[in-house]
Amino acid sequence: MSNQTVAAQLIAARASASLTPPPSTNPGYTLNDAYAVAKIHYDAACAAGMVAVGRKIGFTNPVAWPGMELNTPVWGYVYQTTVIDTTTGATTHDLTGALQPKIEPEIMFGLKSGVIGTGNPLAALQSVEWIALGYEIVSCPYPDWKFKGVDAVSAFGLHRALYVGAKRMLNASDNLADIVMRLGSITAKIYKNNQLVGEGGGNIVLGNPAQALAALAIVVANQTQFAPLAAGEIISSGTLTPPPVVASGDRIRAEVAGFDLAPVEVALVG
Repeated sequence: MSNQTVAAQLIAARASASLTPPPSTNPGYTLNDAYAVAKIHYDAACAAGMVAVGRKIGFTNPVAWPGMELNTPVWGYVYQTTVIDTTTGATTHDLTGALQPKIEPEIMFGLKSGVIGTGNPLAALQSVEWIALGYEIVSCPYPDWKFKGVDAVSAFGLHRALYVGAKRMLNASDNLADIVMRLGSITAKIYKNNQLVGEGGGNIVLGNPAQALAALAIVVANQTQFAPLAAGEIISSGTLTPPPVVASGDRIRAEVAGFDLAPVEVALVG
């Protein structure tokens, strides 16, 4: 099956909100194939007038890599139509058309410059203008959430929507080394309908969300078919907790301790 065929099938599944077999059921389907499919999707989105405004990082918990047949985090584009800036930290999301949705509390970075691919989290943070707590709603077209890492890359990174909470601006008086340390030691909790449903922290995001940003820069630098990270992009670092399944009527709240980021809430409808 060609990459063009895979891309078309996933676009059709997304448009019709229907499940589809993962591409990895085809022998020999590789991560390079998955990013080729992602590039087809990106080109189609741009041709339709969508504007990429950043990237989401996936599988930043190395514990998940063996089951996903990965040895690296992966990423996908986010768009002007899928990223919502919520300075109040609370909003509503319509789940109509979402497939098996889950929600992920994440650290968000706003870039003021491109990130050099050195792998150094402190150097990566020097390219950051602001940090926020937010969440990503993910949608999975594969039955029972059973897939490999290549399948996630192929399916738009499983991305549906990204909500960015109140921004904590970085300034000249900030000790960036201290912020890197604090990001790695934050604890996170997520509540569904006032019940605690997940706990985690910055340490499960490649050891530190700033390290996830640094790792993304290396991955993208080796993919010449994609533009390098640039000023103005919004980067989501990967989930801070196991992501709970959500449905219409749920109210979700995420919060962190150990760094001064405001909590985020969402009421789900549809």
